[in-house]
Amino acid sequence: TPYALSIYGQEMVQNCPFGTGNGYGDGRAISLAEVVVAGSRWELQLKGSGTTPFCRGADGRAVLRSSVREFLASEAMHHLGVRTTRALSLVGSRTERTSRPWYSDPDPDLETGEKDVEKHGGDIRLEEPCAMTTRVAPSFLRVGHFELFARRARQGDAKGLEELEMLARHALEREYPQAAGGDLGKPFRRQILDMVEEAAGRFAALAADWLRGGYTQSNFNSDNCLVGGSTVDYGPFGFIERYDPGWGMWISAGDHYAFMNQPAAAGRNFAMFALSMKPLLDAAGDDELRGIIRGFEGRSRGAVNEMWSRKLGLQGWSAEAAELWERLAELMQRFTADYTLLWRQLSELPCVDPESSDSDLVGPMLRAFYDELPRPGEMELAMWVSSWLKLLAKEGQACTDVAQRMKRVSPKYIPREWMLVEAYTAAERGNHTPVHVLHQLLKRPYEEQPEYESLYYRRAPDGSEKQGGIGFMS
Repeated sequence: TPYALSIYGQEMVQNCPFGTGNGYGDGRAISLAEVVVAGSRWELQLKGSGTTPFCRGADGRAVLRSSVREFLASEAMHHLGVRTTRALSLVGSRTERTSRPWYSDPDPDLETGEKDVEKHGGDIRLEEPCAMTTRVAPSFLRVGHFELFARRARQGDAKGLEELEMLARHALEREYPQAAGGDLGKPFRRQILDMVEEAAGRFAALAADWLRGGYTQSNFNSDNCLVGGSTVDYGPFGFIERYDPGWGMWISAGDHYAFMNQPAAAGRNFAMFALSMKPLLDAAGDDELRGIIRGFEGRSRGAVNEMWSRKLGLQGWSAEAAELWERLAELMQRFTADYTLLWRQLSELPCVDPESSDSDLVGPMLRAFYDELPRPGEMELAMWVSSWLKLLAKEGQACTDVAQRMKRVSPKYIPREWMLVEAYTAAERGNHTPVHVLHQLLKRPYEEQPEYESLYYRRAPDGSEKQGGIGFMS
């Protein structure tokens, strides 16, 4: 039987169909079936198939625009090497349409020459074609599911405690079989603690991988976080272009969901998942649980630092590496660098002599900047590159090996929003070729693919950061 699930969150009473406050949940996602492929079990979930008990008065549908975005982005993330749900299929309707708020193109403020455009949730309503994505994962268990049943258990609900245990056993089977161990004699409380320990590593690695690829989830709360540590819910996500540590695609992302704050958001979600296990543990288990939670920050910092060292081509993290990254981040923000282009262009430089001229040191990187670098900026960047090359030389690595390793962690192609706009706009007109082209392109994000370079390896169009639906969205 297809089903949708309730999720912990704001207690929606007024528009809750049950009158209990538990009406927050899968508003347009329905789990349909499970299949076993090559020994692995997968849950199939439809997104946009219609109303659910938790749609709170909405229609439960998805539109072609959002469905194309999720289909392409989730597959791109898989090929970037980031844990994610997969997109099995995308089906569009030729006849059904639904109304959604969206943005004028161009934004009226841009037409009047306004320099600062206030981010908003849309200024028009569009009748858009409906679509439906089938996505797959070992499970779609969210942190919010555990919070819901833990809340009931804490309130003394015996059935809630029983259901929390059932949910934990399900997570062990689907997401953390190694923690379950297969040893019939392994105590259940030990399985839980081992699962939480493994989850800490997965959550830390996921956030580090998001930074590595330039992905910003933008709304990484507990109901948009899978307990298995995979990316899910490609809604107001975005891939950062102009480097800004405080950027988020969602208009309400704020600092807490901003690009560089994603490891902290992952830490909050992990803590909520871990604490939801507390009703299933004794006092000793609770102490161990809290120790795991306290250790997350260090684990996350280690994952992020290791990621930066790989992007810099270094063998490990050090005080010198930290200083290099901090200086580079400041330069990227001050001179408005394209995040993906800068890292990829940097991989062209490991074999350059650190005593070379400024033009040789920074030449390949200039295409990454949205504005022409002033001469003092070029000099600062050249000094940085020289320092970086000297640290690489100090490590004694072969420069060609360094360059190749850097290209394997810093992609050349990502699903930039303006690329997705071109694809779904064409699809709405019946031309699906751009969707297929991007689907193939993003299967090989680290390869050169010179036939696509002029089209897709370039900075965002001028003004796109101020255009609703490209630079921001609700």
